[in-house]
Amino acid sequence: MHPSLIDILSAGWGGMLLRGAGMTVFISLCGISLGIVIGIVGATLKTGGNGLVRGAVATYTLIVRSVPELLIIYLLFFGTVGAASDVSDWLDWDDLMSAVFPVLVGIIAIGLISGSYSVEVFRGAFKAIDPGQLEAARAIGMNRNQCLRRITLPQLFWYALPGANNVWQAALKDTALVSLVGLVELMRAAVLGAAATRAPLALCAMAGILYFLIGACSQALFILAEHHFGRGMRGAQR
Repeated sequence: MHPSLIDILSAGWGGMLLRGAGMTVFISLCGISLGIVIGIVGATLKTGGNGLVRGAVATYTLIVRSVPELLIIYLLFFGTVGAASDVSDWLDWDDLMSAVFPVLVGIIAIGLISGSYSVEVFRGAFKAIDPGQLEAARAIGMNRNQCLRRITLPQLFWYALPGANNVWQAALKDTALVSLVGLVELMRAAVLGAAATRAPLALCAMAGILYFLIGACSQALFILAEHHFGRGMRGAQR
């Protein structure tokens, strides 16, 4: 006989799923933050750097976007686990390293993956900004920092938000792959619960609902951000 939903929740798996959802959001936020930094820097270099720098950035984006996300996670994990183990043995940080290492791998992997897409998102946003606005700002005496703060950045985020939303949603789902290197996030918590309760449908359905709620809340925040950064933009574009 399969356990009921009340039995599953009373056994503590509801809390386990919520903790897994928290880890999913944490990994996604840290990873996308790293990806945004990579995206802005990469887009700046790709639009204003020399040929060698532009080629290096283009190679990075091509490689990361061509290779499956799971393979990137495996390469990071197995490529660094030996060095991490040596460091933990030397410092006697075995327990700390076993808890932190999968998290670091997940953040870096999500950051590299989302960064490869963010480069193109921000490159398109840079190109969408009318250069005449910067010329006019310099003509009235604005310095470089003022132009960046008052003209470039507000419009950059306005133009980049739709693409960044897609990158975020993809990063959120990519965190499920990090469970394969030992990180207990939402998908891993659902799998563990399914094995323990023998109710895979219920656990996976609960995980799906949590993923949906996270995605829906994220979508609402992106809509608010678009309204915030778009103040005055719609009227100016008419």
